[in-house]
Amino acid sequence: MKKKLLSLTAIGVAAILTLAACTPGGAAPAQAPPPPQAPQGNQPADTPADTASDEPVHFMAFAMMTGPNAESGRQVTMAAQTAEWYINEVLGGFSSLGGRPIQITVIDSTSDAAQASLPFEQALDAGNYSVVIGNSNSSIALVQLPIAERFEIPMITGAAANAAISQQGSTFSFQPSAIAATFIPLQLEFLEYYANHLGIEFADLNLGLIYANDAWGTDNAQNTRTQLEARGLSLAVDMSYEVATFTDATPLVTALMNAGVDVIMPSSYPSDLSLIFTAMGALNYNPLVLGGGAGMTWPSLFVDIGEQVNGITSVDSWVWDQTGAREHAGWQMMNDWYEEQFGEFIPGQGGPTLISIMTAFAAIERIGSDDPIAIRDELRRVTQDDCDWFGIINGFSDFDPETGLNTASLPVILQWQNNRPTAVFPPDLAASPLLNPQTLEPFN
Repeated sequence: MKKKLLSLTAIGVAAILTLAACTPGGAAPAQAPPPPQAPQGNQPADTPADTASDEPVHFMAFAMMTGPNAESGRQVTMAAQTAEWYINEVLGGFSSLGGRPIQITVIDSTSDAAQASLPFEQALDAGNYSVVIGNSNSSIALVQLPIAERFEIPMITGAAANAAISQQGSTFSFQPSAIAATFIPLQLEFLEYYANHLGIEFADLNLGLIYANDAWGTDNAQNTRTQLEARGLSLAVDMSYEVATFTDATPLVTALMNAGVDVIMPSSYPSDLSLIFTAMGALNYNPLVLGGGAGMTWPSLFVDIGEQVNGITSVDSWVWDQTGAREHAGWQMMNDWYEEQFGEFIPGQGGPTLISIMTAFAAIERIGSDDPIAIRDELRRVTQDDCDWFGIINGFSDFDPETGLNTASLPVILQWQNNRPTAVFPPDLAASPLLNPQTLEPFN
C-alpha cells in the first residue's frame, strides 16, 4: 500500500478536510483536481478576517490509535490526510481567513474508555484547537462530552452511533451519523426483503444476536430486542462477550449452531470478528450474516478472512458508494485521491470523519473566524438549506439546536462484493444489486 505521509504533530498526524463551504451549489468541480483556489462566496464582506497569518487552523481528531480497535484510528488518520490535501492543496486553505491552512492532530485515545479522559484533557490543555473530531467509539465519545463542555470547544463525533451521546445536555457536541435506533428497523426491513429473495418466510428465520459488551454493542442489542418484540419475533440466541477477554469464539459459535440459528447479527470489532469467522469456518457453519456495522464494514475484515467476506451484509451509517457520495463531485475527488494513495476504499469510520471535518470547515468559512464558541454557534444554525454534506451521510436536515443530533441521518445496508462493500439497500441509496450469498450472482 502506498502512503504519502504528511507532517507529524505531537503523537498524531496532521491533516484536514474540506470542500466548498457547505453552501448551495458549493460542491467542487467534477473534473480532475484544479490548481489550488479558494472556495467561492461565503466570506462576509464586512468581517475582519484573521488574514495576515500562515498559522494553521488547528483541529484535533481523537482516535483509537492503539489497542484492539486501532484499525479505527488508522481510518481516521488517512481521512485526516485526505482532508488536509483537499483543503490546502485544492481549495487553497480558508478563504475567509486569508488562505490560512488547516491541520489536524490525531491524538491517541487508546481503545479503552477508562483511559481516554487523560490524553484528551492533556491535548486540550496544551493545544490551541478550534474544533475536535470526536472519537468514533461511543464509549469514548461519551467520556469526551463533559471535557469538551468544560473547555468550551465544539466536538463532532464522526461515526459514533449511541443515542446517549446527544442526550447528555451537552451544548458543544454534534452527532452527524445515524444512531443505533435507526439501524435496527432498517436491518429488519432488509432481512424481510432478503428472505423473500431467498424464498424463505421471514418469521421462520431463527435469529442469533452476538455483541461486544460496550456502549455501542449493548445499544445495538437493546434496540434489536425492542424492534423484534414489536414485530412479535424473538431471538434464538442472545449473547454478549467482553472484548478484552474474548480469545476463543468456539463456545459462542457452538451455541448458535445448537440453536439452529439461520441469521447471525453481530455487533463486533475486527479482532472479535476474526475469531468468530475462524470458528465458523472450522465448524463448517454458514448462516446468513447481517452485521451491526463497525468491523463488519472495514477493510480489515477482508484482510482477516479473505474472499470468505463476499456475500456478507451489514448495516452502517456509511458506505463509500451510497447515493449521496456518488452524486457529490467534491467528495468523489477526495475518494479518488484516497484510493490512489492508500489502495482501498474509504471505510465506515473514515467517511463520517471526513464529513465531520468538512462540516466544521464550512462553519468556519461562513463566519470568518476560528473561535470555538463562534463555531459552535454556527454549527447550531446549519440546516439542509446551506449545507449539502448532510445529504452525503444519508440525511438532509440539520443539527438539532438542543441535542446536536443530525435529525434526518439514516443508515444503509451494504454487501461485500468483489472484496469490498457496496450499497445494496434501500433502493434509493443502492449502488449495486443484492447478490445471492451462495452463488454471488444477482437474484433472478
